[in-house]
Amino acid sequence: MAVEGCARVIKFAVFFFNLIFWILGIAILGIGIWVRTTKGDYATLTSSIPMASAANLFIAVGIIVMIVGFIGCLGAWKESQCLLMTFFILLLLIFILELTAGILGYLYRGKVETEVKKDLIKELDNYGKSGQEGLTSTWDRLQTNEQCCGVNNYTDWNTWNDTRLPDSCCVEHSPDCGEDMSDLSKFHQTGCAMKLEALLGDNLYLIGGVGVAIAVIQLLGMVFSLFLCCEVRKSGKYV
Repeated sequence: MAVEGCARVIKFAVFFFNLIFWILGIAILGIGIWVRTTKGDYATLTSSIPMASAANLFIAVGIIVMIVGFIGCLGAWKESQCLLMTFFILLLLIFILELTAGILGYLYRGKVETEVKKDLIKELDNYGKSGQEGLTSTWDRLQTNEQCCGVNNYTDWNTWNDTRLPDSCCVEHSPDCGEDMSDLSKFHQTGCAMKLEALLGDNLYLIGGVGVAIAVIQLLGMVFSLFLCCEVRKSGKYV
């Protein structure tokens, strides 16, 4: 016997909620792929706090949300207690994990600046060395794309070479432009540590914002799915 009255309204509410949840999963997955393809290579320079970790988190969460949303949609449409309870338990587990991750992220937020600078200084000395082509290319992309030079500023490159700077430090990039040190104003003045900290901070805010949105939707989903599950039980349908 199918649910009727108010329970029927809740049934369709749960179904459309999970449809939105599934679409949200696709959006999160897309954000993760975008972050990984555009900023993920900076992970080479920040091994302690890799840029790719945020992207991987988004990709994983997006896939999980899509799967959970599908289970919720199917459970609501089929009026299945088993699927609805599975959906409820999965949402509860995800909510607990999100809450734990949020608390840990808040507690360790001050570690970002220290670790970024430490990693960049360590990798600075490997620039241009044999076998470090990938790292060298990443440094060049970072300095070109983010318009920065060195860790704190261009003087950090003195430990690498005190007679020139990498060409990627030049404001107007051209072959061997880093060899001319007569006019230092032609080089980027901002250090890359500050730029990376801003990028990591933006990712954390993005993760936090998406997490809050998901948490609100999850709470509503848990309430509605539990109510629908109870109504299905009352109706005598035990699929």
